[in-house]
Amino acid sequence: MTDLSLVLRDLSIVLAIATAVALLFSKLRLSVVPAFLVAGAFMGPSGAGLVTEIRMVETLAEFGVALFLFTVGLDFAVSNLGKMQRRVLWAGGAQVVATIVLSVIGLKIFGLDAPVAIFAGFLLSLSSTAIVLKVYADRLETDSGHGRISFGILLFQDLAAIPMMLLIPSLREWEAGHSPEVFFTLLKAAGGVAAILLLARFLIPRLLREVIRINSREILSLTVLMVVLGTAFLASRWGLPLGMGTFLAGMVISESDYVHEISAQILPFRDVFNGVSYVSVGMLLNLPFLAGNLPLVLLMVAGVILMKAVSAGAAVRVLGYPWRSTVITAVGLAQIGEFSFLLLSQGAREGLVTFAGYQYLLAITILTMMATPFLMQAAPWAARSFVRHLVRGRETEDPGGEAGGAESPGAGRVGNHVIISGYGMNGKNLARVLRSTHVPYVVVDLNDTLVREGRESGEPIFYGDVNNPEILDRVGVGRARMLVLAISDPMATRRAVAVARRANPGLVILVRTRYVADVDDLIALGANAVIPEEFETSVEIFSRVLREYHVPDHVVSQQEELIRSGTYRILRERDTSRDDRLLSEFETFLRQKVIEVFFVSPDSPWAGRPLGDLPVGNGAGIVLLAVLREDHAIVQPSPEEKIVAGDKLVFFGGHAALAATIEELAKGSR
Repeated sequence: MTDLSLVLRDLSIVLAIATAVALLFSKLRLSVVPAFLVAGAFMGPSGAGLVTEIRMVETLAEFGVALFLFTVGLDFAVSNLGKMQRRVLWAGGAQVVATIVLSVIGLKIFGLDAPVAIFAGFLLSLSSTAIVLKVYADRLETDSGHGRISFGILLFQDLAAIPMMLLIPSLREWEAGHSPEVFFTLLKAAGGVAAILLLARFLIPRLLREVIRINSREILSLTVLMVVLGTAFLASRWGLPLGMGTFLAGMVISESDYVHEISAQILPFRDVFNGVSYVSVGMLLNLPFLAGNLPLVLLMVAGVILMKAVSAGAAVRVLGYPWRSTVITAVGLAQIGEFSFLLLSQGAREGLVTFAGYQYLLAITILTMMATPFLMQAAPWAARSFVRHLVRGRETEDPGGEAGGAESPGAGRVGNHVIISGYGMNGKNLARVLRSTHVPYVVVDLNDTLVREGRESGEPIFYGDVNNPEILDRVGVGRARMLVLAISDPMATRRAVAVARRANPGLVILVRTRYVADVDDLIALGANAVIPEEFETSVEIFSRVLREYHVPDHVVSQQEELIRSGTYRILRERDTSRDDRLLSEFETFLRQKVIEVFFVSPDSPWAGRPLGDLPVGNGAGIVLLAVLREDHAIVQPSPEEKIVAGDKLVFFGGHAALAATIEELAKGSR
């Protein structure tokens, strides 16, 4: 079997088993991250040994890590730091520092060297952003007090991972007493970070702007991948971790107007390769070692969970949060996170950990991540029990409200809003009306010029493709009340309807289309209402014609509703006999008699004349039913009754005869 065949075989095995295990975990409502780790352990050399090309998997894993850190950088806008209140920064800093200090003290007691203890403290101080926020999102708790403070601490941890990555190579040199080398390494790393930031700040935005103007998804995808690989290469040349460059590039791009579309373009690649990276980490777990040391590993897992819960809980409680939020937050942050895998791999390459130490840390990380969904599910019960049995007092409110000062994923986002896709004439008019009536809305468009125009005028507009699930998620499709598709691309409209309907079954979807042939398909895909331009023109034409003949407004409205209620089937009907029957019914309807009101204005020549002079009676086919005068009605008035200015004359008759009579009254002659 050739090398290529081996690679394809192993990659197929990895993807197949990872998919099967992930499906199983999803059925159990568990995070897929532990699923990939379990799949990797099963396939690895110490497991079934199904994969022989381990190096290939590791290479793909490194690429997945680079993509993962790039998307983390995209979500980590520098402006978020200004939105985070001091207490969140203090909470995140206190949690990280407390965990490192407790880890170092505990490990020093067991005789570990200071650099190794500090390295372990780095690993243990980080929690899983992916798992925690996913659980809170599924439980609709991202905007709760504990959800927001947890997000703030996790954000600080992600930021703290950067200097940790930079310091890891220095720890071994520090242990050897090479202080000048440590200083030089840090200086070189700082220079690399500065170079990448400058490149990302001045070159990448200009490149993206030119690519966006071309309006090609393929070129945009290639450009984004080039940015990821290029910054990763530059980082490696400067002695930085591969993912460091991509994280910095993503952090700079996060301030761009195109961040949502870029994120949507990269997510399919990231999800696939990120899954492979977790599988590769799982392959490194030595199952015989875990089985032989399982009691000690479980004891360590319990100790780590307790230590992290205490450090996180103390940091939150010191800032004045109530015990309930404190306990739930502490339990939610008690695991070890994804960034720890990166630090662990880097530490292993630097020789900071032995084989046994690596296996212990890897096993603890995997098991704490697997336990997190169960712990978070029990956290509210633990909080109630803690308050009831230990605190035994009334809770105080969160300082500054439940928000806790963090800018959580759901904080500040609109809800019950309208999503407008397309900022052309129809989109602009709708946005203007919604703004004047104080209805919340967001706009999505793929035209860079229109997006810039909208942003300059203060519109909540985003650059992105509305048929992309990631873009719809960014604009809050799950919380939206209505989606209005005012775009001219028929295929994109169909995809957008299908994707939006899957994302929010209760969403009201209104679609504008050019041709009536699209109506049935769009309704079948999930649209609630479809407005074809060609038949709306027809409706407007016949409405104006009927009103010219004084057909009452309610009759015209009924005809319009009749046309629209069957998704325009009356105008689209191809059966000739049915056409004739419908036209006959419509003609009969028009011949029916109706009621019309004529207002006698002050300058009307009919004021002061008797009712008997009016052009009504048996010969004209028109009957005067009543005269409405001031606050009373004169029913069946006498022909001698004088007409007074301001009277309202109520006539009954056929459409044509009544229209002629009203026209004659308006002229003032018999």
